[in-house]
Amino acid sequence: MRYVILCLLTSILLFINSCNTNSINIDNLVFPATNVSYQNQVQPFMQFYCTYGGCHSDTPTNGASVMSDWVSLYSTENLGLIVPTNPDGSKLYQTVNKGKLPHNPYLYWTFKDNHVQGIRQWILEGGKNN
Repeated sequence: MRYVILCLLTSILLFINSCNTNSINIDNLVFPATNVSYQNQVQPFMQFYCTYGGCHSDTPTNGASVMSDWVSLYSTENLGLIVPTNPDGSKLYQTVNKGKLPHNPYLYWTFKDNHVQGIRQWILEGGKNN
């Protein structure tokens, strides 16, 4: 009987964990100094901070911009979000750079310096879909 209960509890925990749409461990996300990858660094960053809870997902809340994939970052609704090779002119970098461009909620208080510099470097390198 204990074995059955243990198996049932394990199955429930595995199911709950698989339903978690924000399963990125942000503490393990490290941006390199150069050759920043959208797929390996930027997209997980965006998924953790921007698209969770529907804020900037495919079905955003409160009329927010969609930022769930690379194409949406450059959509006409997001003009100026990414200005390739110009991080200081990019709204994304201004937002994550300790609130140079205000954003609500104030998630930038939790950004690691490595993440902010990584977003900057990715934009400086052209904001590629790599």
